[in-house]
Amino acid sequence: MVAIKTDQILELWGKKESKWALIKTYPFSAFSGKLGPKLKEGDKQIPEGIYKIEYLNPNSLFYLSMKVSYPNDFDEAMAAKEGRTDLGTDIFIHGKDKTVGCIPIGDEAIEEVFLIASKTLQHGIKLVISPVDFRENAKFPEIPEVIWDQELYSSIKEELERDF
Repeated sequence: MVAIKTDQILELWGKKESKWALIKTYPFSAFSGKLGPKLKEGDKQIPEGIYKIEYLNPNSLFYLSMKVSYPNDFDEAMAAKEGRTDLGTDIFIHGKDKTVGCIPIGDEAIEEVFLIASKTLQHGIKLVISPVDFRENAKFPEIPEVIWDQELYSSIKEELERDF
């Protein structure tokens, strides 16, 4: 999966004859925060980075949901360097149309994605969350709150160019 914050879309990808193919694109049903990574609990930011889907939650308050592996090792390492704690937790892709840092795609869309994820989760599901689509725009946004944004965006860009 690929989420592009500026476009407010979630792309669902699958392998076809050992090549990645776009299956479907889902618009976000709500958005919070701005460009830039999630830094702390309550900042309403959607994280940016390379994550995995950890588990599926059929009993979500937001209809259905899929847990994002935020914070990842990179998020934790940057926080440790800066002495930040309380990075936040409970980032999900979910239904409904409200958010304070998650990726909502509405109930109908989450049903489709949830069903596909339930059949593929055992093989691992990668999620790349990018501020912009680096496949079309090579320019990295400047995020004044952090000094490691170029390192983060280089890794996201490389991931997008390699697989998607």
